Amino acid sequence: MPVFILQNKDKDLSIIGLVITMASIVMLFGTLISSFYVLKIRMMGQLTLPNIIIQLGIVNTVILLISSITFIFSENMFRKNRLNNYSFWLLMTIFGGIFFLIGQMYLWNKMTQLGIAITKGQLSDMFYLMSGAHGLHIIAGIVALIWLQSTSKKLTTNHRVNLVGIFWHFLGFLWFVLFAVILF
Repeated sequence: MPVFILQNKDKDLSIIGLVITMASIVMLFGTLISSFYVLKIRMMGQLTLPNIIIQLGIVNTVILLISSITFIFSENMFRKNRLNNYSFWLLMTIFGGIFFLIGQMYLWNKMTQLGIAITKGQLSDMFYLMSGAHGLHIIAGIVALIWLQSTSKKLTTNHRVNLVGIFWHFLGFLWFVLFAVILF
């Protein structure tokens, strides 16, 4: 089989793999969000969060948004074949993901200090579950970004960069949805 057919087949399979992965994540978080709303309705209550927690959540959201922007810069540098700049912006994206996780741990710690521990009630349990599951996916995204960084000298097309970028932006969008669900 000619090499170009194999390359196209690998490209198609990787796109299908990403779509299946993202669909699975949507189903997981769709279930978690549905459960959260069912609990809110059953309890006829709201997960009331102190202002400091909301502010920390907003800071984390901004960090994730900035990391998406730095990835866009990185992607543009790769297309222009400016690999040093590409590596720099990709590293900034990785740091953004790490700072987001540190921010989440700080937020959880602050919530516990304020008496909203994981065992406080079903709504707080769901908050920790949803944000923790998202954090695990962010770790997977960081691993993909590190892999991309480590193989940057070997990349000949921007296909892998695009796939990792789609996944990273997807995780950012997912966080916006989760944060909105928790707030409203």
